[in-house]
Amino acid sequence: MNQNSCTTTLADTAFIFPGQGSQRPGMGKTFYEAWPEVRTAFDSLDGALDSDLHELCFRGGTEELTQPRNAQPALLAAGYATYAGITSRFTVEPTFVAGHSLGHFTAITAAGMTSPTSVVDVVRRRGKCMERAEREAGPGTMLAVLLADPETVTDVCRDRDDVSVALYNGPKQTVISGSTGGVEEVRATLSNATTARFRELQVGSAFHSPIMEPAVGPLERVFEDIPLAEATIPIASDVSGRVYTDPAIARRDLTDQITSSVDWIGAIEELRRRGVTRYVEFPPAGILTALVERIHPDAECYTLETPADARTVVA
Repeated sequence: MNQNSCTTTLADTAFIFPGQGSQRPGMGKTFYEAWPEVRTAFDSLDGALDSDLHELCFRGGTEELTQPRNAQPALLAAGYATYAGITSRFTVEPTFVAGHSLGHFTAITAAGMTSPTSVVDVVRRRGKCMERAEREAGPGTMLAVLLADPETVTDVCRDRDDVSVALYNGPKQTVISGSTGGVEEVRATLSNATTARFRELQVGSAFHSPIMEPAVGPLERVFEDIPLAEATIPIASDVSGRVYTDPAIARRDLTDQITSSVDWIGAIEELRRRGVTRYVEFPPAGILTALVERIHPDAECYTLETPADARTVVA
């Protein structure tokens, strides 16, 4: 329960926050226009950066939003500002929070572990470091592998130093990431050995792969700048698959996440074991709930696109 005694904890409910690849123009705009609490939170984040988050989120083009330095703070702003609006208007909080890749930062912010104005600057710097790593160690790409067992994809990547599994998104959806040539070789191997289908991701860099190694040192120093406190809401890690509140674990996971796999399957399975039956996805919503439905088919899943959606979920 939040320290505010008037706040109601929504039983068996996890609030989940998307990562890069989910961004789209207009994300969070309906909440911003309808609720002053969202405008206040969003404007405070906007003021912490030397760029216009309003322009990026509401009117930015797809190509501009694909750049990590833009996508990452924009995603955090859309998700966190909507969270601030809902929790203040309805005086509720979830039982757990979780985030997918960049969404992990939104989750720790929602959990009260760090200040939103501090973390929005950090994720902007994170995006810049990742772009620099891509220039130094790339070019790279990310490829979704569909209709193949994750174990099969893992086995094909196991002995390679240029390609790795980036995302364990669902029982039949795995994403590989790494050098362009290496990813093409893995694709060819899987095509010959399985009935897998493939989809290239337009995300701007080869995230969660060896390509990101040059970003590790600089980002460790960036993360040292974030003051972190014990979380007031437990966080399900998309790195370890465990639930935590300890800030030391957040620092470790957010550093490991740069080159290691995102285990969304593990995070959702852990939440399921802990009794979660409802998932609420924050803007830009839709991708994560579709994944949750495959991992935890008995769960209730909700996407927040308009204030009316929020009233349905929490009122």
